[in-house]
Amino acid sequence: MTIVEGSRVGIVGGSIAGCAAAIALARAGCDVTVYERSASELRDRGFGVAIPVPLREELVAAGYVDADMPVHSCVERICYVRDPTEPSGQREICHHSFQAALNNWGVLWRTLRERVPDRVYRDSSAVADIVDDTDGVTVVSDAGRERYDIVVGADGYRAMTRARVDPSTTPTFADYVLWRGTYPESLLDGGTPPELERGLVWIGLPRGHGVCYLIPDPAPGRRRVNWGVYGKVPWGDRFDAPTSLPPGGVGDDLFDELVRGMDDFPPYWAEVVRRTPRPAVSVQPVYDSTISSYVAGNVLVIGDAATITRPHTGAGATKALQDALALEHACRRSETWQQALAAYDQARRPVGNDLVALGRRLGRAQVERPPTWARMTPEVFREWMYAGTFTIAPYEP
Repeated sequence: MTIVEGSRVGIVGGSIAGCAAAIALARAGCDVTVYERSASELRDRGFGVAIPVPLREELVAAGYVDADMPVHSCVERICYVRDPTEPSGQREICHHSFQAALNNWGVLWRTLRERVPDRVYRDSSAVADIVDDTDGVTVVSDAGRERYDIVVGADGYRAMTRARVDPSTTPTFADYVLWRGTYPESLLDGGTPPELERGLVWIGLPRGHGVCYLIPDPAPGRRRVNWGVYGKVPWGDRFDAPTSLPPGGVGDDLFDELVRGMDDFPPYWAEVVRRTPRPAVSVQPVYDSTISSYVAGNVLVIGDAATITRPHTGAGATKALQDALALEHACRRSETWQQALAAYDQARRPVGNDLVALGRRLGRAQVERPPTWARMTPEVFREWMYAGTFTIAPYEP
């Protein structure tokens, strides 16, 4: 038995990162407790998450998710631009193989949550502080104070625990946002287009780009349309303090800004976005930040509580799952927590910081300083895509 086994671990945050950490540490022999401030917010999230196929296979083999967890299999990506000279109003500028398992955030979370016993998952339990203790850490929550050998920060991009691990890191606003929307597939006019059956549609815009694909619906056997549009901040607004406008929080003026932007879309895909019920639209300001360490003392961070990567990289949930697998691996191969935390930091900090750098390159190439998509031909687009760096996002949200 290693010192890791039998340890008491407190996990701050119960979303995908927190549940994955709980599974990882329980499998390594730890006694875990999860603190989640929200009672219902997580159950209602339903936007798309693209998971690389090898990662999904690894998660299934490791027992984190079921092999029959619903996904929409993506095998290709088709890139369009608006072209009024074409009968369809659009022109294809790229068509290539693209392998991914397209998920519903809420379905993925529920699958992980089912593997975390209710007795260790404290819903509606907000953490106010974490305090160093003798050979451990005390979690201060609205339920009182409790001591743990190790604390895991899984409290997302607005993490309180990140400052505890690296006080110098601050989320930086990228000066653009990601509009999101989702709705039942049945609302599509004229049925589902073959592009969505096969994979992901990418749309070049003058000041950004859009994506659209199918994801599973929480109701078995059904699917949802999921789209995202990257663009500059409406009216020059700034979101310097990490925040978001969730579904239901987008006002009429902001929604009208989105609708006006549809003039740059091919007509069919503009209509796909316009069909979204207004309460189902959200705005996600884009942030990023690196971090000097994933651990400090007896505290470690995971997912967006560690590095914050731009959504172009498909990180967030994907990175959190990879962090959890690495954490379990480090714990199983270490005799002490000091060894385990050092191994975890060594495995994940460079990867997380590299993803931040990749996201910045993708943001510059596709939003901040994009080429003139309308002038692209398939040959020119392919040259641009592979010019020096892979400048089209590997896993869009």
